[in-house]
Amino acid sequence: MTRSPPTEQGLFVNSSDPAVHHEGSSLIGTIFNFTNCIVGAGMIGLGGAVAVSGGLISVVTIAFFAVLTKISLDLVIELSVQTGHSSYEELGKAAFGRMGRFMVVSAKFCYSAGCLIAYIVVIKDNLGSAIRALIKHHFSAGLFTSTDALLGVGSLSGFFHWLVHSDFWLTWMVSTLVILPLCLLRDMTPLSNLSMLSVICSITIVGIVMSLYFTNPNQEIRHSGGSLYDNWLQVRWGYLESLGTFVFTFVSQHTVHLTFRSLKPELRTVSNWKKVSSVALFLAASVSLLVAVFVYISFWQEAESDIFAIYPSIPVTNMARLLLCITMLLTFPLPFFTCRELLILTFFPANLCALSEVISERDDESVEQATDHDGLSSLQEPLLGERRDVENNTSIVSLSSASDEAVGISESLMDISSVLSAHAAYVINECLLPDNDRQLKLPYHVALTCKLWFVVTGFAVAAPNLGDVLNLVGCASGTIIAFILPACLSFRLKGFSLMALMILVVGGIVGVFGTFFSVKRLYIDISRL
Repeated sequence: MTRSPPTEQGLFVNSSDPAVHHEGSSLIGTIFNFTNCIVGAGMIGLGGAVAVSGGLISVVTIAFFAVLTKISLDLVIELSVQTGHSSYEELGKAAFGRMGRFMVVSAKFCYSAGCLIAYIVVIKDNLGSAIRALIKHHFSAGLFTSTDALLGVGSLSGFFHWLVHSDFWLTWMVSTLVILPLCLLRDMTPLSNLSMLSVICSITIVGIVMSLYFTNPNQEIRHSGGSLYDNWLQVRWGYLESLGTFVFTFVSQHTVHLTFRSLKPELRTVSNWKKVSSVALFLAASVSLLVAVFVYISFWQEAESDIFAIYPSIPVTNMARLLLCITMLLTFPLPFFTCRELLILTFFPANLCALSEVISERDDESVEQATDHDGLSSLQEPLLGERRDVENNTSIVSLSSASDEAVGISESLMDISSVLSAHAAYVINECLLPDNDRQLKLPYHVALTCKLWFVVTGFAVAAPNLGDVLNLVGCASGTIIAFILPACLSFRLKGFSLMALMILVVGGIVGVFGTFFSVKRLYIDISRL
């Protein structure tokens, strides 16, 4: 894979990147894509997090993590442009070798998979109940007399009734008919228009939540709260348990390089990226804060992580539920692309052309060494030298110590490993696209996509509740990918900076304490099932 060095403008172009060969997205399209990456299930869980944490401390924390995430995102892209590495994994490897790459891949995959599970949990909790409530409302209003009239086909009546009353199978069907086809796309460029629709749905949800507070239908929305201290100034014990939700709301480092590469080649500059990240984070923070605050002032400490579970079942709230499900459906493919790419890079490490070049270079070096050492390479010399001495009845073995023998065995094993790796690489090369080491040929692309989709959906339908998923994923992997790793990479590749130190300290503290309390809460909730 060839990579051009960064220019003075910070332009980074990867010759194997599909966006180089396609049109790419404009700044506006990329902003909608990235906003869609950020705004997701975390926004819905903020109301419950504020209720168990406290009002003012939650608002400050949300704003703080939005700013800190913006700094971290820009830092990652700046490092990529300055060092000429086109992915988070390559940055990890450049800084800390294979262990660095392993840490980045592990954190990205865990967080991305957690996002996918959270999105489907939201669909499972809201879609079926919203459809059932809307049908019941239409029946009570006399618009339809039966499900036969609703469907227009009597034979579908029984199946439809069974389906909408089974959240499990309804989730599987919607995931199969909507999510899977979107996941079969190869990159996020075609999703810019759908991302715009998703952002519009999120803004509409905010408008519905605000309107419900002001209209207060049937006097069921605005609950009476406590004193100013109880509602806003008090810091409650649930704050540490909810840190993961606050972090989860903005973490998007797992899709940052995908988003950057989706820009048109001439737009891939650090300055343009900062415009994208600034607008996207501002939109995401505004939407998240509005939802969190209005849900909190509506229900105060009675607010829950699944906010629409506490609203009365009226048509407008059920429409908001459907819009929420649409948002989750359209957001799902973005972290899914990250998971799939990580699996390809891990289990199809071929970039076989590069590996073949390495093997070829080793062969050339071996030939040169053979010429300089009378046809014997340094690795072959001890074994073949001994054989030649036996043939000449000299039997001279030049092994001076046990350590030399161990080194010879190690080198032999490395040589065998290289042969096996080369063979595996040539096989893997048949699966990869010729001009892109991050994409598989169509049959393998479909197979990998279907398997990953099936596993994630299966875990999601079995998850206990949304709050536990958000808190654990946000603390355990979100802090690593968003704060700890970018700071460590900056220390290694750029040197010490106070900003990187602040990101590292915050990420470390939130990760350790937040993960402990999140696991504790998850254990309590599972034991109650």
